[in-house]
Amino acid sequence: MTEKAKAQVEDAQPTLGVHAFSERVFEQTVHFQVLKLKDSFFLWVGLQPSMANLAVALPAKFDSIPSTSALLGEFSDTTSCTLAQKLCKHTGKQVFVSCNLPTQDGMLLVEVEKRIHKEIKDNPEKFWL
Repeated sequence: MTEKAKAQVEDAQPTLGVHAFSERVFEQTVHFQVLKLKDSFFLWVGLQPSMANLAVALPAKFDSIPSTSALLGEFSDTTSCTLAQKLCKHTGKQVFVSCNLPTQDGMLLVEVEKRIHKEIKDNPEKFWL
C-alpha cells in the first residue's frame, strides 16, 4: 500500500459529557446536572428528580439580548427561560435549562443562580467542549 492510500486514524473526541453537583441552599439540597455539548449545554436544576419544563436560549445575531423559547411545561412560568437567557448572555453559548424549583422563593433562585455562575467560573470545561 502506498503512503497516500493509507487511511489516517485520529482519536475520537467526546461529543458530550455529564457533570453533577449539589449545594445546600437555605436548608434545602439543590441538585444540578449539566450535559455538555459542542458549543452549548443543558442544565437541569431541582430539589427532586423531575423535569416539569424546558427552555432554550441562543445568542441573537442582531441583538445583545439572547432569544428564548419555552419548549415544554407551563408557559406562564418563565423561570427556566429567564435563567437560560442569563446564562446564554454570560457564556455566549446556546443554553437549554430545566429549572424545577419553587418559583415563589425568589431568594432561593438568586442563590442558585450565584452557584451556577461560580461553577461555570471554576469549571468551564464541564459546561462545553
